[in-house]
This record gives sequence, C-alpha cells and structure tokens, in this order.
Amino acid sequence: MKTRTFKMTAFMGLVLTLFFACSPEEKKENLTAINNEEVAISKQSVVFIAGYDKGESTYYKDAKAHFEAQQYTIVDDAFSLQEIISWLNKNHDGKDFEEIHIVNKGNSKKGLSLETTIHGELLSQEALLNCLKEDKLPKLENVLAADSKLVFHTSELGKNKQLLQVLRQTFTANHQPKVFATPHATVFNGNFQKHYLAKVFYGYYPTAQSPGNVDLSKQFIRKYPLEDIHWLDAIRTKEEGEPGEAFSYKFNIPIRWEIQFPDDEDVPKLSNANEIMDWIDANEAYSKRIKDMGIDIEKFRWKAYTSGQKVIIKGKTTVVCVLQPMMQRNNPLSYVRTEFENQRYYTQL
Repeated sequence: MKTRTFKMTAFMGLVLTLFFACSPEEKKENLTAINNEEVAISKQSVVFIAGYDKGESTYYKDAKAHFEAQQYTIVDDAFSLQEIISWLNKNHDGKDFEEIHIVNKGNSKKGLSLETTIHGELLSQEALLNCLKEDKLPKLENVLAADSKLVFHTSELGKNKQLLQVLRQTFTANHQPKVFATPHATVFNGNFQKHYLAKVFYGYYPTAQSPGNVDLSKQFIRKYPLEDIHWLDAIRTKEEGEPGEAFSYKFNIPIRWEIQFPDDEDVPKLSNANEIMDWIDANEAYSKRIKDMGIDIEKFRWKAYTSGQKVIIKGKTTVVCVLQPMMQRNNPLSYVRTEFENQRYYTQL
C-alpha cells in the first residue's frame, strides 16, 4: 500500500511540475494559436473564374491553374454578378468570406466582360447603377468578415475608381469590403513567372487594313514618346524570350448597330466609309460611343446595309496590344510582386 501511495504521489508531482514549468508567455502563445486556428476555420476564400476562353486564348484556364495551386476554392460556372452574389449567399455555411477574387477580362473604359444579370448587360458603371436602381440583383447577405477583401483580376480596372466604388457598394453587407484592382495588365502563366503585372500600350488599325509593322511602330512612338521600348521589336515578338522582354498580341473589337428610322425619307444613304463616319460624327449618341472607347473613328473598318427603314452599321478595329512586364527597379531580372495590398501597383478602396 505504501508503494502505491508513493507511486501516486510521484505521478502527481510530475504533473504539477510540468504544469508550473509552463511560463505565462507559453500559455499565452498556446491560447493565441488556438484562437487563430478557430478564426481560420471560421473564414474561407473563393475565386470566381468568371469567363471562358475563346479561340487560342488560355487566360481563364491559366488563371484557374494558378489559384488551384494555392488551394483556393474555385467557381468556374458563374458568369454574371447575379450568379456570384447568389453563390456567396448559398455557400456561406457560417464561414465568412475573407477573400473574394473575381477573374474577368475587361478594361478601365468599357468595364468588365462579366454580365450584370444572367444574359443581361455587360458590367459597366452605368449598367450596374441601373441594375441597382431597378433592384435586379440579389442582396448580399451577412457573409463578410470585418476585414474581407474583394479582388478583381481585370487588366487596368484599377484606373476606374468610380466603377470600383459602385462595386464596393454592391458587395457591402454586414461589413464593407476593401476592394483591390490593378491599373496595369495582369498576366497568368508567363514563360518565367506564372502571375505578373505588365504595362500595357495600344495601337489600332481598321481590320484587314494593316499598315505594316514599321508604320505601326511609328504610331506607338507618336503616342508614347516617353517610353523606353523598341516598338518594332515588341510588335514582332509574340512572347517573352527573356524575363522582362516586351511582346505583343492582337485582337479585334467589333461594333454592330441596328437603327430603325420612322420613314423612308429619313434613311441615310451610307455607301462608303467616309459617309458612315460623317453620319456618326453628326449624331451625338453614336459619336459619344466611339469617343468613350478611346479609339479614333478612322481606326475602324466601316460598312453599312439598308433593309427597308432599318440601317445596320458595322465597324471593326484590330487592336495591337504591347505588354511590358513590370520588373523590380533594384533587380531588373525579378518581377514586381503581385501583392494586392501593395498600393504602388494596386488601387485600393
């Protein structure tokens, strides 16, 4: 009996020794770790791949692979703001959304290629304001944390602060999220860096009427005289041959207008490109559409067709997009970091 008592006393002494050996700092660290783990469990992040690739483009495929490698939850079947908000409401499950990433093509002038509602208008400031005014979008429920972040991976969207402000209001629920977007181009699956930012420059010509690379390079020289880029080489280069090398790609922007006139006498005769451009310049609503795009009217190939009292006007321009990867100033072989909280490279609201 004495032996059992002795063993029990020794065991309790060991337990008490271990207990009192833990310093207050260690106990505090353990509690902090437990609390941090609980907070992490109560939050989640999601990436919406809100578009699909056309032709030879792999932008959305590359973006999906990039975020999958970082273990994000991926949603690739929501192509409108309506579907995104509905998904967030449905999949909250008591876990606040700490980060909401939306990958979508677009630019600072036209907005996003994301639909506002299913089969609705494309997302611009005007279209979104109309949707909110007419109450067409579902309300975001209390799915946000106090420090939630809404990140748009859309080239140059960071230049359009007014649209970002409306998007922030749209995603405001129990908390108002911080919104991030870059004023530069965002590139996925580069030859030397999987995700990086680039300066972007544009040249235009009427589709199927290329002036040739030399004349195109002169257009860039006139438009961007302060940039230290060999434009002719950049236009000829289709992908980075070495880190930081400028390269280019092309795409087309089409226009199609159907205009119904009240009677035959009002139908204009538009038999050539000059007559079409003169008619557009004389009609404020249509000339404003061209000006809002930031492209000279002469850079479109114009055609017009008449059907009764209806006139169909078609225009198409080819865009030559030159990308200059952004490198660190103190290390020209290293890309700038794509940390969306870095205000040097990302707009934050």
